[in-house]
Formats: sequence, structure tokens, C-alpha cells
Amino acid sequence: MIDSFTLQALVISTLILFSILSSKLFFRFGFPILLIFLTFGMLAGSDGPGQIDFSDYGLAQSIGIFALIYILFLGGLESEWDSLKNFLAVGIRLSVIGTILTALILGVLIHYLFPVLGFMESFLLGSIVSATDAASVFNIFKTDSSDLPVHLRKIIEFESGSNDAVGVLLTTIFMNLISADASFSGFQFFRFFVMQVLVGAMMGYSLGILILYLMNSVKLGYDGLYLVFITASVPFIYAVTTVFQGNGFLAVYIAGIIVGRNKFIHKKSIFRFLNGYVWILQIGMFLCFGLLVYPSRMANIWVPGLLIGVLLILFARPVAVFISLLRVKLPVKEKLFISWVGLRGASPIILATFPIAQGLVWGDLLFHIVFFVVLVSLLIQGSLIPKVAQWLGILKKDPDRKIYHPTDFDNIEFPGMTLQELIVPYNSSIVDKALFEIKLPEQSHILLIARGEQFLIPSGNTQVKGGDVVWVLAKDDVMPIIGRTFMAVA
Repeated sequence: MIDSFTLQALVISTLILFSILSSKLFFRFGFPILLIFLTFGMLAGSDGPGQIDFSDYGLAQSIGIFALIYILFLGGLESEWDSLKNFLAVGIRLSVIGTILTALILGVLIHYLFPVLGFMESFLLGSIVSATDAASVFNIFKTDSSDLPVHLRKIIEFESGSNDAVGVLLTTIFMNLISADASFSGFQFFRFFVMQVLVGAMMGYSLGILILYLMNSVKLGYDGLYLVFITASVPFIYAVTTVFQGNGFLAVYIAGIIVGRNKFIHKKSIFRFLNGYVWILQIGMFLCFGLLVYPSRMANIWVPGLLIGVLLILFARPVAVFISLLRVKLPVKEKLFISWVGLRGASPIILATFPIAQGLVWGDLLFHIVFFVVLVSLLIQGSLIPKVAQWLGILKKDPDRKIYHPTDFDNIEFPGMTLQELIVPYNSSIVDKALFEIKLPEQSHILLIARGEQFLIPSGNTQVKGGDVVWVLAKDDVMPIIGRTFMAVA
């Protein structure tokens, strides 16, 4: 007789393993990998062949928040601040103005198309799906082999990592308006918004500095404890920020940026560990969300869900992007691409559990509509991202060509020196120049170049190409100069 724990372990592990192995097949056809986990979760649910009965929205919400804070922290760690800071203003405009406009535009459209939903309910639904999803966006860029301009990737990644805070604020505001909470005035909403953003930003910055200091100054007796320390720090940042009425999502993302832009002990091994850990959390989160859904109820809401999804993709999101980027000197084709990569995923599903947890009348209906909109977004937007990029002419290389990404290799650090891998941007001023023409500091030397699937031992006449992965051995104090040389735009 199999005990309950053994049976649960068998079912869960089999579901995860089968989802991972199947994702390789589906990914070849262009489907976003996270969509696979959602689908398998639905099939394993009470309405599917798996017949697993799971309807604990509170637990699903907790699992989703726990996974999302790690996704955001890792996104901050990998954000490459030197290339991000030049486009910070554009990212902030998208994450704040763009998210608010998306919610309001879509809310108006929903109300006039489906009058059964009042204005507040329509705006609530618009707010829930207003923020782009960090998990979906980050994974599209990690798994997609197409190479986009660096500035475009950084703008989209920053927006998706920071606009969850705005989505949470808008959702909270309209939920309170629907519940007719008379204690909330306009001033209190404004104060709530300011506190969430300011406290979230300040706590993220200060706690990021603190974690960095402790990582580099406290000598732990066992190397594995550094992994435990950084892992425990992420929910600590979220919880402390939330206690002080700040936005925990924004705080962990900013803390990740602060930590990631500096050196700290075991940096590469921690990056590798967190990447694997975040994958486990994402798989569990999306399987869990799939279990919550009753596919039989989709038959009644697929028409409004599809219509709302299409309006979001083709109208509300593009209009919000173009308005928020007025007078920003970006080509129209890049604005169009930003509009298209407004993927919805874990964040809207997590927010959709809030109305149910608060006991709102429309809560269950809104959850299933939001889930369907997420499916539409991942299926249509996610699968067509490479083709849209090619159609707009913003790809810099053949998407079938493979390169070695620098995170695939360990940095080797010497006293006072570092062996660093750098990617040459396609718009860099050093592209097509011979090594002897590139003015690098005297205390540096280029050891190896990876181009596609080939490794080149460079000489002075070797020309640098866009997309090359270059290994540079240099003194610590001149490495920033080398980084700026590589990133300089032609």
C-alpha cells in the first residue's frame, strides 16, 4: 500500500519531469516554455485527466508571490546596470505611465463591450492585466536565440521588472473602491502610492547595499552557506519592505540590481544556483496556477477572454506605449516591438487571486477571464516574438546561429586581476576593427574569442565581430574602462 506522501511525491515529480521533457518538443514550434507548464497544470487539475483537486487560492497566491520575488531578484542581478542606466528614464515611463494608461484604456473598452461589468469592475480587470510579466519576458529572452539590440532588451526587461508595483497599486485601489471602503480618500490613495514606491525603492537600495557588504565582509565557515544567505535574503527584503508599507516587488528588483552590479564572493556559482532555483519555482508556480483553473468554465468566457486579450495586444498596449514614449527618440519599429512584447503571465494571475481572497462577487469570473487572457498573450505574443522582430528588421543576426553566452562560463579571479567574459554589441564602435586598432589599457590582454560555435586564438590582426564573446584578462581598476570601450555605440 503506497502512503499518501509517496503518492504525492510520485505524481508531482512525474508531472514536473514530463513537463520539462515535453517543453523541449513544444519549444521547437515556437511556444513559450511557461505556457507548457500552465497547460500541464490544467490537464492535471480536477477538470482534466489528472483529477487533482486543488482550489486553495490563498496558497496559490503565496506560492506565486514567493516565486515572483525570486524571479524579480534574479532579473535585477542579471540586468547589467552599465547598459541599463542609459535607458532608465524610458523604462520608468513605460512602467508607470504605460501601465496606468493600459489599465484605464482597457477598462473603458471592457465596460462598453460588456456592460454587465460596472466601471469599477472593468477598471479592476484592466488593472490586473496592465503589468507585463517578468517571468514570461525574462524567459522569452533567455530561451529565444534571436539577438536584439542591447538597449531594447534592457528597456523591456526593466519595464517588466518594475511595473508589478504599479499593477499591485492599481488593483488595490479599485478593489477598495468596489468594496466601498469609505475610509480611503483620494489623499490616502495618493499617500499609499507614494509610500509604496518611495519606501520600496529606498528599502531595495539600502538592503541591497547591506547584503553586498555582509557577503563580502563576513567570512562564513562553509561555502554553501553563501547560497543559503542570498536565498534567505530575498524574502527578507520583501517582508521587511512590506512591513514598512513599501512595495516588496520593487524592493527585491532594485536590491538585485544593486547586488548584481558589484563584485561579491562566489558570484558565478550564486548566479548558477539562483537560475536553477528560479526554474524550479517557476515550474511549480505555473503548474499550481494551471491546477486552479476549471477548463469547463472556459467554454462560457472564451469569447470575452479572447476579445479582451486581442484588444490588449493590438490596441490598449500599443496606444499606452506610444503615448508614454512621446518625444522619446526611439524608432517607430522599436516602439512597435516594445508594444508587442507586453507579455502577460504570472503577475496578472497572482493579482487575479486578490479579488477572490477579498470575497468580491465577480472574483471567480475575473480570475478565469484573466487566466484566458494570459493564455492568449503567451500563445499569440510569445510565439510570434521572433517573427515580429524579423518583420520589423531589428534582429542583428540569424536566429538559428548559436553563440556561447558568458553566463555559461565561470569567471576566474586572481589577486588584483579578473578574467572577464564580455559580449560585443552589434552596434559597438569596435565592431569590424582589428585588435591592434582597439585602444585597450596596457594592463589588459584579450585571451580568447568565441564566435558562433568556434573558438579563436586572437592575434593583433584579428577583427572583432558583433556577437563575439571575448575573454579579457585585466587589472581590476581598468576593467570598467574596457567595459565602456565594448559598450560604446558606433
